[in-house]
Amino acid sequence: MRLNNFCAATLAALLINIWLIQNLTAATLNDGIVAFAEGRSKEAEAFFMSKLKEAKFANESLIYLSKINLQKGDAQAAAKHIDQALLLAPNNAEELLTAGNVYCGLAQQASILSALKIAKKCIAYYESAIQIEPENAPALLAAIKFHMEAPSIAGGSSKRGRELLDRLEKTAPEDASTYKIYLLDKENKKADAQALADTLSQQGFKSAENQYAVAHYYKENKLFAQSKALFTPLLTWPETPQNKWHIQDSYLQLGEILLTEATDQTQGIKLIETYKMKNNNPDDIHYFWSTWSLAKGYKSIGQLTKYNDLVNSIKTMDYKKNTAFAKEFDSATAH
Repeated sequence: MRLNNFCAATLAALLINIWLIQNLTAATLNDGIVAFAEGRSKEAEAFFMSKLKEAKFANESLIYLSKINLQKGDAQAAAKHIDQALLLAPNNAEELLTAGNVYCGLAQQASILSALKIAKKCIAYYESAIQIEPENAPALLAAIKFHMEAPSIAGGSSKRGRELLDRLEKTAPEDASTYKIYLLDKENKKADAQALADTLSQQGFKSAENQYAVAHYYKENKLFAQSKALFTPLLTWPETPQNKWHIQDSYLQLGEILLTEATDQTQGIKLIETYKMKNNNPDDIHYFWSTWSLAKGYKSIGQLTKYNDLVNSIKTMDYKKNTAFAKEFDSATAH
């Protein structure tokens, strides 16, 4: 009886210790995770670098350092960190998905011959993530996009892409339908794409990311009424680390629509200013675009001083790393 009580007490103490270690780990890394989610890249990078010497935090810290560097556009540094993380077995689906994202990013920066080899490594990591978690929707979607959009010489396979899309449709039908809109639009089946978007919009969305994607589809096709009907309610969605970017970016998208329609430039400017307060991360893909949109908004209401101030602020920064933006901005501001 005493032995049984001793074993029970020992087991209880062990379980408590495991719980404390797990929660301590989460709490200890939480500051860096929050900094990353909020776009404070330098702070997040410094935090995770400081954790590398602690064995229990090394793997997750390397994964986040890889994500941070990929966001900054430094795929070489991202690859260095994720390769180190992959050496720390066992690997999980999230880690392999990150590796796929990193190597796809690396392929985009490489020469044509090197890119083909690197791209095959990218899809191999996506497929490995799926093998570990066959119903992991983000991994499935990443693999589907690769197979449907990459040439066969780089490892793409439309047949494999369709197989995975069928699987995604069973496990995450909203994700699958949202991606199908893109496929239909790409195949120039405009009526079918809009019909599917309309159906999803009428049903309502479970995912802020999907609602954002469909709203953006409407915006790109100049269906502004439908786009506003989806972007506007996104502003009130509860934020999570997964949907935070999409919710915040909705302020920018909605503001740009109002400026394009020229019906309420003041409100459009206000929305973009709110976006800039929420997301002022220089590494964000929309950082320079949002500043440029805000500048044009001020110009549209005759506030040329603010327009010139924003244009000059862009010129003092390394905006040319965003080649698409640099091409438009330089052309529009050339004197």
